[in-house]
Amino acid sequence: MSKTNGFRGASLGVLAASMAAAFGPALAQEDDEVFRLVRPESTLEFGAGHLSDDAIRFGQYSGLKASGLYGIGNIEFVGRDDASGTWLRFDARNLGLESRELRFERERQGDWRYSIEYAKTPRYSQYEVDTGLLGIGHDVQTVTPVAAGAGFDTRLKTEREGVTLGGQKFLGSGLDIQVRFKNESKQGDRLFGRGRFDQRQFLAEPIDHTMRQLDVILGYTGNKLQLSGGYYGSFFENDKRALTVFPFAAGNVANNLSPIALPPDNQAHQLYLSGGYSFTPTTRANFKLARGMATQDDRFVVASVPGRADLDGRVDTTLIQAGLSARPFSKLSLLANFKYEDRDDKTPVRQYFPNATPGTVNAFNEPRSLQSKVGKLEANYLLPAGFRVVGGVDHEERDRTVVPVRQVTYREQTQETAYRLELRRALSETLNGSIAAVKSDREGSRFQADVVPATGPVAPLHLADRERDKLRLKLDWEPLEALSVQFMGDLSRDDYRSAYLGLDDGRATFWSIDAAYRFNDAWQALAWASRESVRIDNDTVAGGVGWSADVAQRTRAFGVGLRGSRGERWKFGGDLQYSRDRSNYGLSGTPTATAVLPDVEYTLKTFKLFAEYEMKRDLALRIDAVHERWRTNDWLWAVYQYADGTTLEQDERQNVTFVGVSVHYRWR
Repeated sequence: MSKTNGFRGASLGVLAASMAAAFGPALAQEDDEVFRLVRPESTLEFGAGHLSDDAIRFGQYSGLKASGLYGIGNIEFVGRDDASGTWLRFDARNLGLESRELRFERERQGDWRYSIEYAKTPRYSQYEVDTGLLGIGHDVQTVTPVAAGAGFDTRLKTEREGVTLGGQKFLGSGLDIQVRFKNESKQGDRLFGRGRFDQRQFLAEPIDHTMRQLDVILGYTGNKLQLSGGYYGSFFENDKRALTVFPFAAGNVANNLSPIALPPDNQAHQLYLSGGYSFTPTTRANFKLARGMATQDDRFVVASVPGRADLDGRVDTTLIQAGLSARPFSKLSLLANFKYEDRDDKTPVRQYFPNATPGTVNAFNEPRSLQSKVGKLEANYLLPAGFRVVGGVDHEERDRTVVPVRQVTYREQTQETAYRLELRRALSETLNGSIAAVKSDREGSRFQADVVPATGPVAPLHLADRERDKLRLKLDWEPLEALSVQFMGDLSRDDYRSAYLGLDDGRATFWSIDAAYRFNDAWQALAWASRESVRIDNDTVAGGVGWSADVAQRTRAFGVGLRGSRGERWKFGGDLQYSRDRSNYGLSGTPTATAVLPDVEYTLKTFKLFAEYEMKRDLALRIDAVHERWRTNDWLWAVYQYADGTTLEQDERQNVTFVGVSVHYRWR
């Protein structure tokens, strides 16, 4: 080495040492920031919360329903082995509550993946039961009449528990296979009963179900072609086949129903193939083919026909779907879809009660086959001056099985065509808008009924002839960089033109507005509001006298929220939400001129606050507070009484506060 080179090397070494001494902490901090960005983050939350009062609706699906202390526990672990590209994930939610979720997943990118999940969900009935019924929770129950309020109190509950196993393996050349199996059990009791409306007795349906689902998918992904095909199966088993009820009521056929059959075992299987193909970068087709079979051959509780011990039920379903999207020109886009579905009910038709009185019933079971064809065409074209027009036609046809003897009107075939026209434009640099109109017309074959009122058929809602006009307006406004506002409004009108009795006229309106504002980099606010109104007129006849009901439902809701921080350690947030749902029956005419059904209202007010303080890096203390006020005047369920003296009752007001304190820890 020359002296010159040696001197230069020594000089650079001294300079590097000097820089490391001067800037070492800063470089280490920079390396730490880079490490934090490239390494996956895991979190741990633990703490406790207190519920101020009993509030069944507040914790109906979580178990957070009785006053007292509850645990708070959540874990999200994410790990990665850089050398092999293997990920490990573990999530645990709501560990301190009855509703909890666990998930474990391991994956090697581009090679394989497997996972296991566990979920538990309770559901508590919102009604408190006072009854003398013996045997709740069992499939043998005894009706014990009691004076109203003189029985014992209970609240029915069901609970779901499910375990899901999943896996995926990449086979190379664009092929992969996925397998998913889910086993879910449901146990508990829910409201049940027997007898005529005026003599109904309270019962509690015992629930002990198991549902298993299996999904096997083979997929292929190529440059232009993608395919996915496989098998799906579901298997339902009920360990409680029937409910036996004592005692019998002499001479009362309605209250002598025992044993009462519970949901029977059944299963379904489906084979399917779906995919898509890109002919060009602007033209693509998709399709789906499926063939399914559902069976129900669980034996009857009591044989109904000599030699026949089960329904031998079977429904075969065929599905064909195809679609095409294309952009033949830069200004024109086209879309076409078609779907055909045939649900063929092959259950044998038999007379199960040969001694049935003829008339509106004949004791034969009713097959329910349904065939539907749905088509859609749409064109999107860019006009001058920034306008874009969208036009479309939707057509739907449905054919149903109709039996000769019926208690209500029915029709074999309905068809509906809808025409859509939409105009969009950027009105300015800060305002975009669109307006759309839809006109649809539904009609069909003649109505069939065993007994048809002389004044005309009472058409069911989904089968009646109907003309519908709908108008929709959308606006997106951003007057300031910090402010954005979105508005949407719908207006629709239904005319059930052919029904002299039954549905007459329907109207619906809906609007919503959302706004977000950023005060600065630390504070943001949002607000939203919506209102919906649905009304429908219904004419009918009772005792030879006509009367009508102008049924209306109105929902109003709004909310505001605020998020912000103070300094580097404090974070704050709050939300206020309000909703009110009101139902009105609007009865008029004789014989209901003196009958008044009060309006029914449900109101919910929720106020949430949180504050988070970072005690040190990756360690924070958080406080959450929720105050909820729920109210109803639902007169039907205020106190409902069965003929045996059992009563159902719900609280008309529930005010509750939950405060939780938890510690959050993050690591990498």
